[in-house]
Amino acid sequence: MSNRINKFESSLRQDKDYYIEQNFIKKGEYFSPHWHDYFELEIVLGGEGEHIYNNTKYMLSRGSIYLMSYYDFHELKAREDMQMLKLQFNENVLPDKLNDFLFLSQNRFCCSVDENEVQHIIKLFDILKREESRGGLFSEMLIKNLIAEIIITVIRNSSQNEDTVIPSLLQNAVAYIRNNFREPLTLGLLAKHCNVTPNYLGAQFSKKMGISFSDYLNTVRLRYACNLLDSTGLTVKEIAFASGYNSVEHFGYTFKKMLGDSPLNYKKH
Repeated sequence: MSNRINKFESSLRQDKDYYIEQNFIKKGEYFSPHWHDYFELEIVLGGEGEHIYNNTKYMLSRGSIYLMSYYDFHELKAREDMQMLKLQFNENVLPDKLNDFLFLSQNRFCCSVDENEVQHIIKLFDILKREESRGGLFSEMLIKNLIAEIIITVIRNSSQNEDTVIPSLLQNAVAYIRNNFREPLTLGLLAKHCNVTPNYLGAQFSKKMGISFSDYLNTVRLRYACNLLDSTGLTVKEIAFASGYNSVEHFGYTFKKMLGDSPLNYKKH
């Protein structure tokens, strides 16, 4: 894989929380390693391809679905002409419980569904498109419910052989991180808030979430920093401190290590 993992620009507008489209990818077409600062779900309707998701390879064919979360990275190559449905969205679309599940999980939602499920998901996309263009009474509520149903379908099919129960300890810890990441935050302080030892909390984080406390904290901080780089005129120094980092150097080092570019280059591009 390339040493550089680029951000892939979203088709989401600032005034919209979701975007849907149908994609046609020609045989041999290749999308190099990239990441998103939004959720992206794709389902294959035809053709075959290879998908590398956080360094794990998956073969794609009709019924293959994957859901990418913030700062997951992936690459895609079409072995045949491929037809796909795409849904991009942010957390404003989903209810809190579903958001919490996605943020608390290891974000490895890949599965293959049978033909009945494929047809059901296509129907949900069709209704979603119709509501988007036509509107009407309670249209926004219906759109959110349709998206939630699509996401739940993927979660259920991806988690048939996994323990999907998120311990209340980690629910508490993640909620605290999301509300306090701009402040000085250590594993010790978080453990004190959760009334457990740092060693125990750190072990539970790695075991249940597949990521260390520090990496998760940096993911939350960098996601916030990228939003500021995208949408404000703040300097890199101001954004570093606003995102919870105690020095510009530490911010720059972490940004490049996790996202493959410097904050300044990211802001310029």
